[in-house]
Amino acid sequence: MVPNDELFNVPEELPFDVSSPDETQISDDYEDHSSEYMEPCEYTCKTVDDFLRLTDEMVGTIIGLEDELVRWRQALIKYLPERWAEGLRMDIFCNLSRDFEGDPAYDLYVKLRKGEDPQHDKERAKRLYRLADGTDETSIDYL
Repeated sequence: MVPNDELFNVPEELPFDVSSPDETQISDDYEDHSSEYMEPCEYTCKTVDDFLRLTDEMVGTIIGLEDELVRWRQALIKYLPERWAEGLRMDIFCNLSRDFEGDPAYDLYVKLRKGEDPQHDKERAKRLYRLADGTDETSIDYL
């Protein structure tokens, strides 16, 4: 029977001193491959899942607040002097939250949501226009 050291071609001396944890003693030809076979964290980590859930809730809150802002601006128009009402009507979508597209963290969030950006949803855009016109069923003065 062949000893294991010969079968696996184990050298007599290791390329580093096992008695000392000091990394400076590792030889120059030693390569660290410990992270080479790790699965990407974005697909497996519970922390990332929690981040995505939190981001979903935050984006949902932002969208809800924007809807509410447009809803109340539209309701306020009839109480303003005509000149101001016209200005608010033209600026009803001004100063809503910024679009986060292009931010690396937000782009990763959208990618992990199967590419669906909740801020660019067609139904959301239609709802905002209905709210601005006062014709959405959730409008303040909806008839």
